[in-house]
Amino acid sequence: MKIPLALSVLILAIGAALVWHGHQQTAALRETHEKLLADAAQLGISLDTTHPSDAVRLTKHSERENRGAVAKTAVRDLISFAKEIDSLENQDKQPDDAKQKRSREFVDRMKNLDASQIKSVITELYSSTGLSEETRKSLIQVAIMTLANQHPQAALALVAESSDLLENYSGSEPEKVVCSALSRWAKDDPAGALEWVRKNGRQLPDYIFREGRRGLFAGVAANDPKLAFKLVGELGLTESDKPRAVDSIICAAKTPEERTVTFIAFHDYLSGITDEKARKAVSESFSELTESVVSGGFEFATQWIEKTKLTPDEIASLANGLRDNVKSGETGQWIEWVGEKLPADKREDVIRNMVSDWARSDFQATGAWLNTTPAGPLKNSAIRSYAETVSRYEPEAAAQWALTLPAGEDRDQTLANIYQNWPREDDASKAAAEVFKSQHGVK
Repeated sequence: MKIPLALSVLILAIGAALVWHGHQQTAALRETHEKLLADAAQLGISLDTTHPSDAVRLTKHSERENRGAVAKTAVRDLISFAKEIDSLENQDKQPDDAKQKRSREFVDRMKNLDASQIKSVITELYSSTGLSEETRKSLIQVAIMTLANQHPQAALALVAESSDLLENYSGSEPEKVVCSALSRWAKDDPAGALEWVRKNGRQLPDYIFREGRRGLFAGVAANDPKLAFKLVGELGLTESDKPRAVDSIICAAKTPEERTVTFIAFHDYLSGITDEKARKAVSESFSELTESVVSGGFEFATQWIEKTKLTPDEIASLANGLRDNVKSGETGQWIEWVGEKLPADKREDVIRNMVSDWARSDFQATGAWLNTTPAGPLKNSAIRSYAETVSRYEPEAAAQWALTLPAGEDRDQTLANIYQNWPREDDASKAAAEVFKSQHGVK
């Protein structure tokens, strides 16, 4: 099995993403700090431990020379390690634990390089010999994305200065570099990122510009979703681009508090859209927000719904998306909630779909829930869906459930559907189906 850069580049890429989202653990930071101190000592850089907040003191070279030396040392070691990985690939071997540990060490070293050093690494990798082209591209791609996530302004300058490099060595997806850089920049300095987009955005190819704006919206929304929605209306987006921009803003909300603030800002934004078609297109993004809410669990989600005072239409929209996002073991609670919150004309399809999905994944749990559900319209809808679903492999059991329905059109139709679904794999099962038809007067 070929391994382009084995597991190492994946770990490097994950490391770069961790920097972007700021989830480094204290232990990892301490380990990195100690490693950097050791590297610095080898290069003649000493830190005055009695005044740790003071600037680093250089004992052998100028600051610029030492930055260059750190970058050259890092890229030299990285290239040497990459050649080892290439050798493993040629032998169809996977990296062992020691090599994966070294990969993580390179992540730490890359994360602590400044913008000029990372650009030096990219230049050195570009001109290095002895690496496979596939490995070279992977390493340069990681360096470029690290630059975008940690030094976004420098990455955007690279976009303008080295378009060929970006096209060939960013995974053939330069738009991701721009999106990442603008998202990171906008999170810390929304005004600066916005000014860059206004001045430089139109000089980019359209597909890169569109993706870059999504990064801008996500970055701004991380701190101020109301401002992010305001920008959707100010940046001259086409009607087809606005829903994607809104999705980016909504997806930036990660915590319950952020989702609530984003929801309020979303409502304010919708209230300013007078064109019904445009409003409908954007309002469909509501499902993106509610999916993340529902995935947080029944108790959290229902409290959030009560707190935000969803409208009946919004509750219906949320309910229609439940089937793909309900946590395991909570389906019955959600079905009961739908039965309570939605009017009859809107709840029927939702309940039937949820019960059908549940029966296909765990018909025993579904049946156990039905046994404890009080009689009434909700239970009748659930029984119809359950019986029709299990009739494809347990027709006799399905018939027993159908017969618990009140006499009338719904029970007759359910029995007819069971007959249509009845397995007919051999003469005996075919005969059983006909007996069922005759016994229950199925037409």
